[in-house]
Amino acid sequence: MTIALETKPQTTPYTHRQATPEDAAAIAPLWAAFAQERTAADPSMLLKANFDFLQYVRRQLEKPLSYAWVLQWHTDNHSAIVGCLFVYFYDEAPPQELPQEMRAEQELENPFQARRVGAVLGMYVQPEHRHTDTIKLLAEAAIQQAATLKVSDIDILVSAEQTGVQALLQRFGFKKAAVQYTKHFDLTDATDLPSLHRPHPDFELSERPFDKAIPLYDPLTNEIVRNPQGEAVFLMPLADETTGKLPIYPTPVRDPQTQEWIFDRLGELVVCPVLRDENGQVVEYQGIPQFHPPVYDIVDGQIRLQQDAAGNYLFCAIEKDKKGQILRTPNGSPVFKRTAS
Repeated sequence: MTIALETKPQTTPYTHRQATPEDAAAIAPLWAAFAQERTAADPSMLLKANFDFLQYVRRQLEKPLSYAWVLQWHTDNHSAIVGCLFVYFYDEAPPQELPQEMRAEQELENPFQARRVGAVLGMYVQPEHRHTDTIKLLAEAAIQQAATLKVSDIDILVSAEQTGVQALLQRFGFKKAAVQYTKHFDLTDATDLPSLHRPHPDFELSERPFDKAIPLYDPLTNEIVRNPQGEAVFLMPLADETTGKLPIYPTPVRDPQTQEWIFDRLGELVVCPVLRDENGQVVEYQGIPQFHPPVYDIVDGQIRLQQDAAGNYLFCAIEKDKKGQILRTPNGSPVFKRTAS
């Protein structure tokens, strides 16, 4: 977690809320600044050239058991996102649904009791908004979510020079558990590197409907997701292909509260519709097909998927310019509305 904390009086009102996919464009430059501070503090963390932080943030917001909050600064006529915090949760214990032999094998991998962990991916607040109270807004939201998910431990990595953050964490009851040292090796010859990837078994699926369909797995149990009828769920490719002649698979929709896959009234998996231009062609950004994100409501402080009167899930419409063409950001990413029309 990278942030320099200064204790100074708070004179401008701040609020926080859970982030939505529509916040990705505002969060992306904050996360880019976070990455710059991270690499400055640790020379072994080298930034990739021209990394797409917008797509990165979008993916983080879509991941199961991944949560993010934004810090908003309000003036008389303006409101802006000036900070963010990302946290993800996981269970060190193997899923109960795993075969007994696999559970036994995992038990031998770790001599310590399994934990239910909340891990901080990172936090960043713009320097002029780094007050004790604003940091507490984000930290308390994450701690409350950890309590809701009944975690046993929260893990946070803090740079050695960030004494202000360390002091704040101690006031929240955190204890220093370890000191991390790093040593960087410059791999000038990266052409003949031994593999460090663990081998994985190949799984055969008798229920696969056809070759290009891919099964949908539950990331918590590693089991194939099944619809309300008990049938295995597969992602079917679109008839279209990318410009690189690759199949296009739709993005399934998750409940923002439970992170469970969403099925409609007929038991079909709800997926985001692909974005098409005025000629009916699939829209890509940096070679990646784009999809209409869901429309969200905030009800009683919780994010909900928006549905119409018939119970159909709604998806964000695309913004268009005066010529009726898709509106794009300066870097070429399509711009979506926050409503379905």
